[in-house]
Amino acid sequence: MRGSVALLLLAGLALCANAQNAIRGLNPDLAAHYSGAGGKFTCISGGKTIPFKQVNDDYCDCADGSDEPGTAACHNGRFYCRNLGHEPKLLAAAFVDDGVCDCCDGSDEVKGKCSNTCLQASAAHRESLKSNIAQYEQALATKADFISQARAFKQKLQTKAATIDQDYAAAQAEVERLKAEVSRLEAEESVQRAAEEAQRAADQAAQEQAAAAAAEHQELNAGSDGHAERTLQEEGQQASEEREETPEERGRRIASQWTNDPEAAGVPSSQEHVNEGQGEGEEHEHHGDYSHQDQHDHEDGDGEYHEPRPDASTPLGEVRAKLYDAEATLREAERDKERIATYLYGNLDFGPEDIFLALADQCFTSSQTRWTYEACIFKHAVQREGYSNSVTVGRWSGFSSDYKTMLFTGGDECWNVGPRSFTVAMSCGNENVLSDGEEPATCAYSAKFTSPALCNDEELIGLRNQLANLEAFEREVAEKIAKDEL
Repeated sequence: MRGSVALLLLAGLALCANAQNAIRGLNPDLAAHYSGAGGKFTCISGGKTIPFKQVNDDYCDCADGSDEPGTAACHNGRFYCRNLGHEPKLLAAAFVDDGVCDCCDGSDEVKGKCSNTCLQASAAHRESLKSNIAQYEQALATKADFISQARAFKQKLQTKAATIDQDYAAAQAEVERLKAEVSRLEAEESVQRAAEEAQRAADQAAQEQAAAAAAEHQELNAGSDGHAERTLQEEGQQASEEREETPEERGRRIASQWTNDPEAAGVPSSQEHVNEGQGEGEEHEHHGDYSHQDQHDHEDGDGEYHEPRPDASTPLGEVRAKLYDAEATLREAERDKERIATYLYGNLDFGPEDIFLALADQCFTSSQTRWTYEACIFKHAVQREGYSNSVTVGRWSGFSSDYKTMLFTGGDECWNVGPRSFTVAMSCGNENVLSDGEEPATCAYSAKFTSPALCNDEELIGLRNQLANLEAFEREVAEKIAKDEL
């Protein structure tokens, strides 16, 4: 409760000294009507005048019930619980003297029926105030961290700005150098593999020729009978097995794998399919410098997908790994150039002491039943439905003059309306939280944002004063209760 409850309670206590407060159930705001001047009382509404002694005589004389503030005589009467030590309240007249203690000070029932529990009730409010103070102190400490982070971020950009062009050029040159080195090593590896395959093919062909010659020699020695028997065996084997490829066919198949030309093999389409499967296997082996573990999505801070870092177990793999790192360095240099242009040399307002600069490059989301709203400070705001159907509802336009509103304008066009817009109301909070995203008007969106950046010392001082006043008042009321003066 933001109001100064303790001050109201002190005012109520001061009124106890007034004669008017001797009137049971009297609302202090109406005390001027109960002065008793001339021994008369005039009904607050209607102008009827009665003897003052008829006030609270348990008979309703005024149509508005104002002559009976402390009894149940008037159906529209109102009984004021002073509840010293806690918060005052108004009761309907029907609750007065009904045997139930509705006021924590017990004033709505006959004296002695109810014990005074106002201090116990006030204790809960006191503890709530203490909790609010502790949270506010933490929020202000976080705010101080934000200011330090903003200064450090700006200093870092200023330091990088001095050499960013040289750093970017050097990173770009290193990437180009390593790309050339990768291409050179890949070409050498390709030539070496082709030579090894050719040698294996030649060796295989020589072995097959030798085997064929030996078989022919054996056939000549075995005579015609042996020749006939062998012929029958070969015909039976041909009927059950696929014909073996000749050395010439093997050579063409190998050539087709290295030239990526299936027709070079000169084989039927069914055999070509087999060869394609073999080619894929060899290509997989060719890229053996990369990790064979499951490749999960990898983002390098820029929201874009990047392949996992290559395995550096071979010379080619080592250069590929260096290229991977160099490309990451180049991407970071590109981001630094963007940050410097936007946050250092751009025409942006970062608030008092540049505090909102601590929220740069951050996005906050508010998920509703159907829609999700995302606000990226200094960039843009979007509305999403599930994982698709995203629409830009505004682009960064700045803060309001009091830094209590973020404005995003110039969003995607809305039919028959114009560009979409997004307004975010900001207030003090312990954490950075975007909430309550909605579309109160067609293509005009809104949300709320709490942040320690919006907290201030004045609010903390006010909370501390409330606590001090409440504790002082509790001590004073406790003394009066002890003396049975209430």
